[in-house]
Amino acid sequence: MELAIEAIRVLRRFKNAVLEGPPGTGKSHVIEAVAAAWQAETGRRLAGNGRGKFAITLHPNTTYEEFVEGLRYDDESNSFVRRDGFLRLIIKEAEKHPEADYLVLIDELNRANVPKVFGDLLLTMEPSKRATWDGTGWTGGMQVTLPYSASLFSVPNNVYLLGTMNTSDRSIAPLDSALRRRFGFVRVEPLVGDELRSQIIKADGDEAAERVARSIDQLTNLNEALRHCLGPNAMLGHSYLFGVHATEGAVADPNDPLAEVRVAAEEPNVVGGIWLEVSKMWGRNHNQLDLPDEARSRRGLVDRFYPMASSGHITSVRSGAGTQDALDIEVGGSLFVGNTIEYNKGGSNVRLKYQGRTSLDEGILSEVPVGGMEQHVHVWLRRDDDTFKLFLLDRTASVGLALQSVSTAPTGWHTRTPGTGGRAYGEINLAALTGSGSTPPSVDEDAEWMIWRYAILPQLIDTATQVGATELLAPDTRNAWLEAANVSDVADRWATFDQFLASLSLAIAEEGYGLTRGLTVVDIPVGAEAEYVAETPDKPDDVEDDSDDDTE
Repeated sequence: MELAIEAIRVLRRFKNAVLEGPPGTGKSHVIEAVAAAWQAETGRRLAGNGRGKFAITLHPNTTYEEFVEGLRYDDESNSFVRRDGFLRLIIKEAEKHPEADYLVLIDELNRANVPKVFGDLLLTMEPSKRATWDGTGWTGGMQVTLPYSASLFSVPNNVYLLGTMNTSDRSIAPLDSALRRRFGFVRVEPLVGDELRSQIIKADGDEAAERVARSIDQLTNLNEALRHCLGPNAMLGHSYLFGVHATEGAVADPNDPLAEVRVAAEEPNVVGGIWLEVSKMWGRNHNQLDLPDEARSRRGLVDRFYPMASSGHITSVRSGAGTQDALDIEVGGSLFVGNTIEYNKGGSNVRLKYQGRTSLDEGILSEVPVGGMEQHVHVWLRRDDDTFKLFLLDRTASVGLALQSVSTAPTGWHTRTPGTGGRAYGEINLAALTGSGSTPPSVDEDAEWMIWRYAILPQLIDTATQVGATELLAPDTRNAWLEAANVSDVADRWATFDQFLASLSLAIAEEGYGLTRGLTVVDIPVGAEAEYVAETPDKPDDVEDDSDDDTE
């Protein structure tokens, strides 16, 4: 109500006002409060309440002809005829009722070419240029000749224009100075903390406020971090948390990218697991991949395959360069015997070759997805006989975060190879994996999850993208961004926000490469490590040799 009173005071002084602020702060809803308080504050009846025929939403195609007057095609006369536009119709009505006031809502004011849409109105809308009622007629004020009707036009002083404008939208041009000086601007800030909680209780009840209690605290925390890092226009509105009713019917099935791996890991003969992101593969059949080896700056993956077994023969430690060590790998229920690990000829890297055959002499490509084994995450579960079971998971941020969340101490770890196109890999903590199964959320939990997953986080990503601050939202690039911007003092707020998202089984991550790289919302397993820990990229002091050979 205080905001509505402020808006009324500004309108009475300037005749025209703009409610500006981040999206979702309820600017459009303030109109109802302004209309409700108008007569008590002004002593005058409000005939136009900023709703229905007294409201318009501007867009890039809105024209002067729609707003003031213009030519329109008439089907009955089969010709173009002059017609009054939105605002002139209201002004004609207002001129007939000088004893009443008319509130006009112009929503999304800066989405149109405002000077072009307003046209003659720019000269006549200022308070000092308005026509006034002298008891018998409208007198004074600035009059202009309209181009289509050639009639004189002025704006009466009982018409009040109230616009709304999102300040975070950088895709549209700001209002020019000629228009800005004709409006008073009222800042609409997001509600936070106890004030937000009390307004939700007032609007939706105690039960609704309890449903989004955590979200109230975290939106408050997030907005403070955004204000500090990106400025007040980057904050998110509070309207997302209003009207959050419990989910009716079936709740959303939680996304579980590790489901099939988890089921297999619960088998009694599984004793370990390792994984590696794979993009390009080698050989004529694209059935070979390079394994990260031990280096000064990071752990390796090669020795995690030892001991390995093939046809009952066990190789305890890796053999020297130029030799092959054999291992048996099961894929899709078939056992492929005679796959090998060896040093790449003429290179420093170690290569795994999926060249094993089944008892029916089938190759491994007979059991892999259409399109081959590239662009997948390869997960190898070790069995107690030192053979392996292979799973090929989609190479997405969701799968990557899921594997990282179960590759943690004390028995697991994860890292990545150097460079912008580096591959993540690690060793799975089996206890974390088997304990990370998804459970159906309650109807209240699902409602909260839906709001963040499909409304708040996409808006957050869009805001950060518009201002070129995507590194701020991705945990693995955030610290460098905070240090460069000299705002490391809010790092704890961002860490708290990450933990909250993890409790919802959500995270924000970067996907893609080069110009197509961007932020996305990803799902992580329920019950895995609650905290998503940012990684420090490896130092590029031992770039891998990705040279190809044709060994099959």
